[in-house]
Order: sequence, then structure tokens, then C-alpha cells
Amino acid sequence: MKTEVTELLGIEHPILLAAMAWVTNAEMVAAISNAGALGTLGPNAGAKTVTIDVNETGERLREQIKRVRSLTDLPFAVNFVVGVAGLDKVYSDRCVEVGIEERIPIAIISQGNPNVYTERLKDAGIKVVHVCATVRHAQKAQEAGVDAIVASGTDGGGHSGFDQNTTFCLVPQVVQAVNIPVIAGGGVANGRQLLAALALGAEGVYVGTRFIATAECPAHEGYKKTIIDSKDGDTIAIRHGEAAKPGSGNRGFAAERRGSLRILLNDKISDIMSQYKGRIDYDLLMTSFASQSIKEESSVAASMIDSDSGIDFFAAGQGVGLINNVLTCQEVIQKFIQEAELAKRKLIPS
Repeated sequence: MKTEVTELLGIEHPILLAAMAWVTNAEMVAAISNAGALGTLGPNAGAKTVTIDVNETGERLREQIKRVRSLTDLPFAVNFVVGVAGLDKVYSDRCVEVGIEERIPIAIISQGNPNVYTERLKDAGIKVVHVCATVRHAQKAQEAGVDAIVASGTDGGGHSGFDQNTTFCLVPQVVQAVNIPVIAGGGVANGRQLLAALALGAEGVYVGTRFIATAECPAHEGYKKTIIDSKDGDTIAIRHGEAAKPGSGNRGFAAERRGSLRILLNDKISDIMSQYKGRIDYDLLMTSFASQSIKEESSVAASMIDSDSGIDFFAAGQGVGLINNVLTCQEVIQKFIQEAELAKRKLIPS
């Protein structure tokens, strides 16, 4: 299935692994790339513990990049989150330096101003894809010189914008507003949605949650089972990263990075929502879960990779209701293409 995105990125199928923190590693990325899609090393790929050492953060990434290259000679991407100035930007700066040093083929930039890293990466010969949640930010990314844009709807797991633009509405507006390839992200979990994305004007899809429920994903089995057992209505978006307030502990995220975090509901989160009449945010949830003797900075990581963490805090997109089994990455990609082709034939009989 050829599109502008497959030509741009040198891949066979217009499917990109979304940039997910903690639950990617070199083996998973290589499996996706070897199956003809684009694997993406997310933040803390391959790691199981938190580090506050900037150089160690960079070297962990370097090791994963080298490991991917030992497993595939096909294109892959590395995600760089634009760090908050004065707080964690030193980490993202170092990771970008490592990506340039290792001559990665593709960078996927998320949660920040596209002017921060685009020029440096492009000067190094790296293709740049920027993740945006609004038309305005997509236009800003195009002006910064990125090669393609992910239009990421609030349907997706993890971070999305305060504007709560859904994928089906956001994508055609971004397509209309820019003249570079657009990739549809947010809640995409099967091939029918791939075909729908192409119909909306996108040139590919950005898929996260479906790839968590795969054999190669390093997420623990409880996380995968929760995804498989979930249905429509089992996720909720909570506010995250508003402007800093004195004494709040809030990190004061840049405009492009503030937004919501979509997670799977469970009994504990439902109880917290009931207690606070639905007015909950990320800080409140972290405070509640921290009472379980897990450090805040590692609690989300623990929930995703450690089945004994005692934390049940899972990011997931609204497409969970379409996921009912654990497959290999190759099987997921093959199924996407088969479903898209079948849906196309039904729409346009030969």
C-alpha cells in the first residue's frame, strides 16, 4: 500500500508505531520495521528503572539504537519529547545529540515547539515528523520545516491537547491547512480505520495501543490483558500540564505540551472520580497512587512494565474496544493491510 508517507520514510506499509514511553524496546521496534511498517523507539525504550543521570539517559538510548540496527537494516524512528526548559530539557537535548551522533533515519518530535529541534535534525540529514493536536500547531510545524505531521486526536492514549479534537475531525482540518503529508493518530486500532484515515486525506496512521497487545511489547501481561478485556467507554482523559501555579508542583509545560492524558478506568480511579465529583487531574491521581509506596516519578513506569508494582495506571486509546487478542507485531500489520484492502473492495467493488 503506497502513499506519500511510505515513499517519504522508505517503508512498505503506511503504519507508524506511536511514540510510547517505557513500553517499547529494540526488539519490538525491529519487529515492526521488519514487517514493513515504521518502528519507533519511545522515551525510556528498553529501560525498567528511572535514572536522573543525563549521560546515562543518552547512553541507554544509544544502546537501544545500536540494538535496533543489529536486528534490522530497515528504517526506524526515535521519539524525542521536547523537554521543559530549566527542568528536563537537558535530557531531551542529550537524547537528540545521541540521535544525531548515531545518524538515525527518522525523528518523531512530540509535546513541544517544533522550532526547538527541527533545524538541527534536518541539518543532520534526519527526516522529522512532528506530532500536533491542533491545526495551529500543525501550521507552526510546517513553518519550522518538518517533513510530515501526525495529527493526533484526543482519542489516543497518553498525551493529547486541551482542545479535545477528535481524530476524525482533526485530520481533515489539518490536511486542508498544510501541504505536507499528514498521518492520522488517536484511537487507530484496525485496518478499516487505516482506510478511513486515507479517505480523510491522511497518508498513513500512527498506532500505539494496538501494538501494546503484542508478543514483542515489553509491557507486562497484566497491562496487555487489561487492554484486551476493555470495551468502549473504558478510557478517560484527565487534565495534565496546565500553567504552573505557585506551590502546586506543576511543571509549567509549554503550550504545545499541555493537554490531557487518556488512561484506562479501573475501580480505584472511579472511586477517586466519585470522591472529587469527576474533577480530577494528573497531579491528584499521582498523589493518590503515591500512597502505595511508589515514588511518583516511577509510578507510571512501574504500572506499565512491572506486574508486581501494585500500581494500576495504564495509558490507552479509545480503540481498546477493537483489540481482543495478543498478536505478533507482524500479524498486527498484516491484519491492518488485509482489513483495509477488504474494506476498500466493499466500497469499490471490482
